[in-house]
Amino acid sequence: MNNFDLERYLTNSKKVDLSEFDFSAAENYSLTDDEVRCLHYMMDVESSTIVYLRAILRTCVIDDPEAVAFLSCWAYEEYFHGRVIREFLRVSGVEVSPGRYVEVKRSASLRERIEELGASFMCSLTRHFHAAYLTWGAVQELTTLEGYGVLARRTSNPLLKTVLNRIIKDERRHFSFYYNKARAALEASRAQRLTTFLLRKFWTPVGSGVKADPDVNWMIRFVFGDSAGAEVTRRIDSTIGRLPGLAWFDLLTATRSH
Repeated sequence: MNNFDLERYLTNSKKVDLSEFDFSAAENYSLTDDEVRCLHYMMDVESSTIVYLRAILRTCVIDDPEAVAFLSCWAYEEYFHGRVIREFLRVSGVEVSPGRYVEVKRSASLRERIEELGASFMCSLTRHFHAAYLTWGAVQELTTLEGYGVLARRTSNPLLKTVLNRIIKDERRHFSFYYNKARAALEASRAQRLTTFLLRKFWTPVGSGVKADPDVNWMIRFVFGDSAGAEVTRRIDSTIGRLPGLAWFDLLTATRSH
């Protein structure tokens, strides 16, 4: 978390390859209904990354060469996270509609589209929007990797655990990029104030806009609802709270409590 070597990341970036896993053993293990629902949620979010990328590249982020380089690999890796989850579900006996991505994309909320327009507008007003975007990305990536970690620790399915731990390796690098870039961008007090305002007013959990609110609420309860989940949300809040000007950050704990 203390540094991020972009060139090393670009050199070593690669997809999660299905050949990394022995899916022939899938029939020996079972999945709970809640695990299946959780994996569907994760798959849908990962597969929708390209839609988010389209939106963010319409903003001033496109003027940051480091961000553009990172995002090019990030979107590629995220797509294959969705693909490996899809394949894992298939070999586990859970059918996934071939057109699921299109169905999910069509369900994107009006709120998400308004946020896209708002982000572009903010870029035209202030150069400090970049700090808010990077911080937002750090929150979402940290929440994602912690969510994968919760499911990996909780499941009794060893193949699922292996798949999730492989994805987590990528998510740690994604989080590190956003976090370290955000830390530098937040040195300016105006960036801190703008980021605080936008997070307090507009932040929503990972998957909002892609998934319906009842699904988002269920996911929060499933992943963070027990005492171990409460500790995870405190860890996320504490980590983000170490960024300049964000000592107040408590959004994961507050969301869990609702």
